Amino acid sequence: SFGAKRVLRRASLSCCAGEVVLLLGANGAGKSTLLRIMAGLSRADGGQVVRKRGAALGFLSHHLSIYGRLSPRENLSLIAALCGASPDSVGASLERWGLGEFSDRPVSDLSRGNQARVGLARAFLNAPRVRLLDEPSGNLDDWGVEVLKGAIAADSDATTILATHDIHRLGDLATRVVVMGKGEVLADSGTSASAEEIARTMSEKESFTHTTFWPLIMLGDNHGKHGGHGTQPGTEPTR
Repeated sequence: SFGAKRVLRRASLSCCAGEVVLLLGANGAGKSTLLRIMAGLSRADGGQVVRKRGAALGFLSHHLSIYGRLSPRENLSLIAALCGASPDSVGASLERWGLGEFSDRPVSDLSRGNQARVGLARAFLNAPRVRLLDEPSGNLDDWGVEVLKGAIAADSDATTILATHDIHRLGDLATRVVVMGKGEVLADSGTSASAEEIARTMSEKESFTHTTFWPLIMLGDNHGKHGGHGTQPGTEPTR
């Protein structure tokens, strides 16, 4: 809650290694708050967050929270020192995210798209086992989105929870789809909910069109049932 306003209501989510969970919902649905609580940056009024002990966490906020006066290299070097990542990983990350030619310029001088890349480079720097990404493609061009998708797919054992409105560019990543509305989980392709039920929920409660989201929901259901990066028996859940 924020003052008298309750943002989340009985929201519960359990994820397994290898899942890429697309977290969908209208503005104000509670997606960002849920991710911040999972990351330990906001405190819930009740309940708990359980994560495998020692699992490195990578978090990207909707607000990038990077140091504008520092260069991309300095931002990443600081995070590398704090999380124990190899200094060599900084240069490799700058190149991976297409920041080489801007690496020593102040972040405040960069375009919003390149600032977004700095934020993503920071989130992935320590090879996190759990990636919590809030609107990661918001300011990215198509090339940047492909780099993001490659970074997510590069570690098939990591867990990724990704809040987005950009389903047309990121939808093919999903192994599972979760729909939130008014602080609650309305539908989840990782449970017994069918694709039909999820599509109906999205169209009735969140003003999404059935036809727009149907292929994505089917993708989430199919991955969950037939493998891919879906839930694997015996893996330890991340809550």
